[in-house]
Amino acid sequence: MVPTILIMDEINEGNRLFLEKKFQDAIKKYNIILDKEPDNLIALNNKGYSLSKLKKYSDALVCYDKFLQINPNDKTVLINKISLFRKTGEFHKAVGICDELLKNNPDEIIALYHKLRILKKLDRFAESNTICMKLVDIYPENGEVLYEMASNFLKLGDEEQFFNSLQKAVNALPNLKNKSKQNKEFEEFFRDKRFMNIVSY
Repeated sequence: MVPTILIMDEINEGNRLFLEKKFQDAIKKYNIILDKEPDNLIALNNKGYSLSKLKKYSDALVCYDKFLQINPNDKTVLINKISLFRKTGEFHKAVGICDELLKNNPDEIIALYHKLRILKKLDRFAESNTICMKLVDIYPENGEVLYEMASNFLKLGDEEQFFNSLQKAVNALPNLKNKSKQNKEFEEFFRDKRFMNIVSY
């Protein structure tokens, strides 16, 4: 169903409230829309996202699931569900949705980003790095991914690759130097000359 002009005006008002971080008011506006059009996909997704911002994750999930009953392959809402499950610590559910998305879209960048970080949370560092390498093949200068790769190599006990990846990361994103100096994962190297050379300005 194509939303009417009146409904679109109400959606735009809800979105304006959302952007102003007035999430409760935005939800009230989306509820008005959903009272008139219970299957309005824009309102369902945006209400779910607003609820997630308020950490009302179970209520947000209801909105996302209703949306997906109508349009089960919507990437935006599936990714919103991944984010929600990451926030609630339900990492296996999040990985399951990542895999579902990547089955049909193996180069879906956002799903790959989520999956590499989830796998790291699950201490599956080698698998996380496999995804990092795939992303670096696509975006060789992606400092954030190179930084994640460095962290994974450290967890895997490969110091040489840790330093190599960290050097590439800070070359791509110099602000990662300060982040590295404060990263407790790297604490064992804070006095190491190789580390200091990489993170020094």
